[in-house]
Amino acid sequence: MNGLYIHIPFCLKKCAYCDFVSYENRLAEGENYVNALLLEMKAYKGTAVDTVYIGGGTPTVLPPHLLIRILLGVKENFIILPDAEITVEANPGTCDGAYFEKLRQIGVNRVSLGVQSFVDEELKALGRIHSAKEAKMAVQSAKDAGILNVSLDLMFSIPLQTKESFLYSINEAIGLQPTHISSYSLIVCENTPIEQAVSQGKLLLPDEDEDRDFYALLVETLEEAGYERYEISNFSKPGKEARHNTKYWTREPYIGLGAAAHSFWEGRRFENPSSFSGYYAVCRKEKERVGEAITEKDAMAEFMFLGLRMTKEGISKQEFLRVFGVLIDEIYGKQLEKLCRLGLLEEENDRIRLTERGIDVSNGVFCEFV
Repeated sequence: MNGLYIHIPFCLKKCAYCDFVSYENRLAEGENYVNALLLEMKAYKGTAVDTVYIGGGTPTVLPPHLLIRILLGVKENFIILPDAEITVEANPGTCDGAYFEKLRQIGVNRVSLGVQSFVDEELKALGRIHSAKEAKMAVQSAKDAGILNVSLDLMFSIPLQTKESFLYSINEAIGLQPTHISSYSLIVCENTPIEQAVSQGKLLLPDEDEDRDFYALLVETLEEAGYERYEISNFSKPGKEARHNTKYWTREPYIGLGAAAHSFWEGRRFENPSSFSGYYAVCRKEKERVGEAITEKDAMAEFMFLGLRMTKEGISKQEFLRVFGVLIDEIYGKQLEKLCRLGLLEEENDRIRLTERGIDVSNGVFCEFV
């Protein structure tokens, strides 16, 4: 079934590590941007979706009435299935209980909060605008408003972080009883304040071995608390996996609306322009989106390296045969034999999965299929 992603490229302050398409102090553009989104939606009128994900940027820096207009537009143009997962990303400090209540009333049933750390010094080093106290308040406010499906983002291998402080953040997150936790290692992107500080020797980051220790601590602590790892960086309570993001890893179709949004639709991948002017031109049909058809070779590679991210399910040999009409061993037999022999993959009946050792070097495993 189809998914719908809507990008809100506004934020109060760009984080020191952020490489996403987002703009500071451009909220005056909010009304025009929402009008463009509503225009873009019309091209998909009547399309059924079972997940809606509003991400950013920071969607909750928009005034509530603008976010409500977007969601009303979704309801008007798309067929939203009865059990749909409707998620809004939020950053602590940008929304309160009244805001969450308005989201729940319009149909939002899941919130993803960008907490990143429960240590104030680490948050400051990342350039985050909220405190640990505000993060806890945001979780409680969402739940008090009736949005009980709450996901938290945590980061590791960040400036000033130790194993002890990361364990503290994990336990603080667990104590708030979210249904889902995503946790990623810091990626130092070019032309960001953190990249400049690291290159100038002003910031020290953990090395590769320390990064693996952080990840091992994360997995052990969350699994002991009843969270199941279903994807390399994602953990959930039973039945609370992120349905929308799972579409990316299982190559289900999704529509992306908004500046810089990506789509995987009818066998093609599309990307909207990242600038406001370029995006508005696309919405007015004055400019074409950048797109490309996916070759069978590329589709097979995606099936492998995206599907293997699903640590619980892995990939299905029968599904590969169904999709491509050829046995997986005929295409990737040598790679699979090598990776199994090295202890990086394991086969069990119809499934192929990463081993724990394979997860540690997953990028190298994925490169075998590209």
